[in-house]
Amino acid sequence: MHFPLLPATVFDPPPIACPGCHVALKDPAPACPHCGYNGWTCVEKFPWIPPPLERIMDVDARFSPADRLLIDKAIEPLEQSLPQIRVHVCLGRLHPDTDPREFGFWLFNASVPPDTEAASHRPWSILLVIDRASRRASLTTGYGLDSFLSDRRLTPCLEAGQRDFQHSRYGPGAATCLKKLHTVLTAAQREASQTATKFRRSLADGTVPAEMLRDCTSLARRSPH
Repeated sequence: MHFPLLPATVFDPPPIACPGCHVALKDPAPACPHCGYNGWTCVEKFPWIPPPLERIMDVDARFSPADRLLIDKAIEPLEQSLPQIRVHVCLGRLHPDTDPREFGFWLFNASVPPDTEAASHRPWSILLVIDRASRRASLTTGYGLDSFLSDRRLTPCLEAGQRDFQHSRYGPGAATCLKKLHTVLTAAQREASQTATKFRRSLADGTVPAEMLRDCTSLARRSPH
């Protein structure tokens, strides 16, 4: 029995947080059962055409050449060791009532990839938003990473750059945050590989739980490979 793909349930994915009220949701839903937030809520709050996601998006040209070099040096080894991932950094001044987490959710999901290659990386992309007004930052991840990265794992990455962000040292703060992110992603990849290996062994010896076996069979039937 061969399954080219494994269902997300194998990796015990963390709960999804509502972009509006940030309450943890047990299952994906068209609208948040707590605050009613949905896709239209986001569109109405950000009624603009978003720019394409680039590696560095510096709205007001606040990153110096040295800052850009620091960020590139943090991103390049991450993307080399995890080639499916693309990292984007956005620095700007948000409206005082805007939560960087919600803005990141909108920008990440509403921005149209410029080509098929960029589109193929979007599920595995990560967006760091830094708000110069509040000196806060957020990390938004694609759905391909949802099964492996929880808010609990991402929070230390933001905390690593917090002091620099608070003192307007956005380049060093972004670089420090992304270096920590690289460490977190490496650990998540290692854990996921170990989990996948154990699951495949349980498939071979027949000890896999029946519910997971059904999920795995269903996914295999839908897979073109």
